[in-house]
This record gives sequence, C-alpha cells and structure tokens, in this order.
Amino acid sequence: MKIVLGRKQSLRPEDEEKVWDVFTNIEEYVTEEECEEYAQKAIDHIHEVTSSKKAGYSWSGGKDSLVLSDICRRAGITECQCLITDCEFPAWKEWMEKNAPEGCEIKYVGFGLDFLKDHPELIFAKGKTKQVWNRLVQRRHFHSFMREKGFDVLCIGHRTIDGNFCGKDGLVVRKATGKTLMAPLHDWPHEVLFAYMHYHGIEMPFIYHWYRGFYEGTHWWPYRYADSVEAGYKEVYDIDPSVVRAAATVIPSAKAFLDSIGEEVEA
Repeated sequence: MKIVLGRKQSLRPEDEEKVWDVFTNIEEYVTEEECEEYAQKAIDHIHEVTSSKKAGYSWSGGKDSLVLSDICRRAGITECQCLITDCEFPAWKEWMEKNAPEGCEIKYVGFGLDFLKDHPELIFAKGKTKQVWNRLVQRRHFHSFMREKGFDVLCIGHRTIDGNFCGKDGLVVRKATGKTLMAPLHDWPHEVLFAYMHYHGIEMPFIYHWYRGFYEGTHWWPYRYADSVEAGYKEVYDIDPSVVRAAATVIPSAKAFLDSIGEEVEA
C-alpha cells in the first residue's frame, strides 16, 4: 500500500490534480486485498459496538457516505437519515433526493435565505463561528434521529484525516444518554476510500469535479471555505449563478457581490 495524500486541510487548489491522479490510478496504491482488510475490520467493529443494540447511519451522498452505506449494508444496518438544508446547490439537492439509499429518511432541516439574512456571520464563516454549522445542521439532528428511532448507535462517515473529531477508536459517547456516534471509517486514508469505491463500482459524485471539490465535499454553499465573503460568492457564482442571484434578493452581501460584477438583481 502506498499512502501519498495527507490531511484534507493541507490541500491547495492545485493539489486536486494529484488527488484525481491517485483516484484514477488507485490500483497502483491499494490492492483489492488490502482494501478488503480495512472493510472487514470496519464491519467487525460495527458488529462489536452494535451487538444487542439498535443502530442506523447518516448519509450525505458524498464519497465517504457512499462507502459507509455499503459497509453498513454489509454489517446489516439499513435504516438511515439524509439531512437536506434550504441552502444546498439545486443540482446537488436533486441528486441526493434521487440517489438516497433504500430505507433512507430524508429530512429537510431549513436554514434558508431568511436564516442567512439574520445570521450573516455564518456566510463563509471561519474558525469557531464555522463550527456553529456543524452543531446546527449535523450534531443536533444526529441525536434527534437517534431519539426518534430509538437507536443506541448512529454510524457516520467522518474520518480523522479529513479533520473530523472521531473520538477514541471512532466512538463518541454522549455522557447524558449513553448514545454513541460511531465513525467506522475513522482511520481510513484517502487511498483506501478511493480503493473501496473502485473495487466496488461506486461512482464519484459530480460535486467533486467542481472547483476545490475534494476539499469542500458535500457541504451547503454558505459553508464553503473562502478567504473573504466576496471570494466565497465568486466560487458559488462560478458553480451556479442562480444561487447567488436568489440570495441577492434577500441578503445584502450577495447583492453587494452582484453589484461589484455589474449584475443587477431582478425584482
């Protein structure tokens, strides 16, 4: 096995060409046998943690979720939840709705333009402010889904190399309830994830072909990393101008961006 890709946070736009090269030539980096060792270890870990317990998983449609879904299927876990905000890219929202796995409950969680207007600090936020998104959209609904379904364990597609906190051995236990968030892929390098997709015929979703696609992943548009609000809007505009145009009818910073490029906002 050859591991050449580091933490996602170290990726620069120009590094994505290297990522695609590894993905395209993954057999040179990870054999099918090596990949299956990781897969079986994850499945065994799921069986160990969920023995005599009720479990489900969360699905976002991204590369990690696609692999997680197949691993959970092999481990006998089929119930899942997909969280869709009101600030998804339209093409991605449609893709998630069409490709959600069987048994997946789609939950629309809001956070639309009126919310963003009232919370402009969350548009292309940085640092601790950015983490508010994770709490509002992900963690809160992870735990509410567990309560609704009576799950003891919820599997999620987080990996440490992506900068996610995955706890000890991929387990984060909520002290108040004993409920567990489990990241079965927590120790998988990018190469092993790519190998699993390759050897199991899982197609890379189209969003990874967008600018900085591997770095950004599946996140809603105001969550994108950008040096400035203006730069963030520029990236979003280049992907789908209709998103910024719609935002500009409600959000002053979006209107200011369109003004800066000489585009008028339609009433």
